[in-house]
Amino acid sequence: MPDLNQKTRRSARFAAIETLCRLDRSRLPVAALFDKVAGECTLDGADRQLAMNIIYGVLRQRQTLNGLLQSLCRQSITKIKPFVRQTLLTGLYQIFFLDRIPESAAVNESVKAVQAAHLPKNLQGFVNGVLRASIRQKQTLQAACHHDSSERPFLNHPDWLVSRWQKRYGEEEMRRICTVNNQQSPLILLVNTCRTNRAQLMADFEQAAIAVQPGAYSQEALILPDFHGVISRLPGFSQGHFQVQDEGAQLLTLLLNPIKKGGHYLDACAGLGGKTSGLVQLGAGSNAVITAVEPEPQRQQKFRENMVRLHPEASITLAGMDLQRFAQGCDRLFDGILVDAPCSGTGVTGRHPDIRWNRQQSDLARYQILQLTLLEQAAGLLAADGILVYATCSLEAEENEEVITLFLRRNPEFMTEDCAPFLPPTARQLVSNKFFASRPGSSIDGFFAARLSRINNMAESVMTAPA
Repeated sequence: MPDLNQKTRRSARFAAIETLCRLDRSRLPVAALFDKVAGECTLDGADRQLAMNIIYGVLRQRQTLNGLLQSLCRQSITKIKPFVRQTLLTGLYQIFFLDRIPESAAVNESVKAVQAAHLPKNLQGFVNGVLRASIRQKQTLQAACHHDSSERPFLNHPDWLVSRWQKRYGEEEMRRICTVNNQQSPLILLVNTCRTNRAQLMADFEQAAIAVQPGAYSQEALILPDFHGVISRLPGFSQGHFQVQDEGAQLLTLLLNPIKKGGHYLDACAGLGGKTSGLVQLGAGSNAVITAVEPEPQRQQKFRENMVRLHPEASITLAGMDLQRFAQGCDRLFDGILVDAPCSGTGVTGRHPDIRWNRQQSDLARYQILQLTLLEQAAGLLAADGILVYATCSLEAEENEEVITLFLRRNPEFMTEDCAPFLPPTARQLVSNKFFASRPGSSIDGFFAARLSRINNMAESVMTAPA
């Protein structure tokens, strides 16, 4: 591993290359890896954005870039030193996919990165030669780079995932999902209606010359299609006027409607608090009491920071433990519980492209066991007339429909309710067989959710569903 202490090694390109090398050696989330490398390289805001752009772009176009590189090399690219290979891939990404970066700069900075890694001069020359050859052959390579050896377009997803989606959704829909995932996702915000409203926040962005449009599905969503800067510098951030959240995630908390006056609600897998914040908004004016469970210390810290910014006046209890331990010591039942379960994340591989390369098909069975355990633990905390919402950001049946089928088989007093009546009219098209099941699109990721209640309470809850 290169030493990152020298100033000559602190470029955005070097950080991108080093992060991709570390990702190849592990199955850790790329965001955590990059945060560590960016700290070691002391990147500023602009360099940090550039490095992230390159990293995520290389991951989204991985197969295409590998194909380009192989066509430029006589030897198998698997035999190229990892740092050199990642340098070439990041260089090719800049040359073929980033219009704003001069080709000469992409070449020169790539060579400097290899030099900064103290690799031999012949490897610096190798990188220089390959990238300059790619520029000379760019037109020919562009015509050929969209197809693999079998003349099928590169889908830039692992074969096992492509095969599953093809079987489940058909060839056309599978290709559409892959195509969407390979594009940079727009920034989606949830307006914090406890502090402002969508019309006012849109006006604030427009006054700052930031392109903005309303969401397609959530009534409190805003889309910033062209913004790729530092989020904390957006108007209203420090005042808590919004949080970053996909439209699909915004809709999940609505499935707990209607919120009872003075009711008790539990976010059983709180994470950084995005859906807890949505629950606070949902319960505004109802004096709802909200509890969140999150065992991981770093996430607890981010949760607290987010709640201070978004809802400083709200009384939210954060239980820093896992759900099993919380359930064992809890003497209260809840009127509504959201279980946003850990999952494979195959529905968010556009926004988090490292997921598609980090996951394996064998992971699904392991996740299913955990998900079913969490769902049953949550069910034990539910009041007799309460609502239990199970959700994932996965497209895979093992983590979604199969978990619900297994749960109902083992807990016959529960049944599923139709999610559609609890969603805005624009989002009801995303419901299939009673389940909320969005697929990746231009402004939404892939999510699954089921609304569960005890059988003798179903009729009453449907009657009170919002129009």
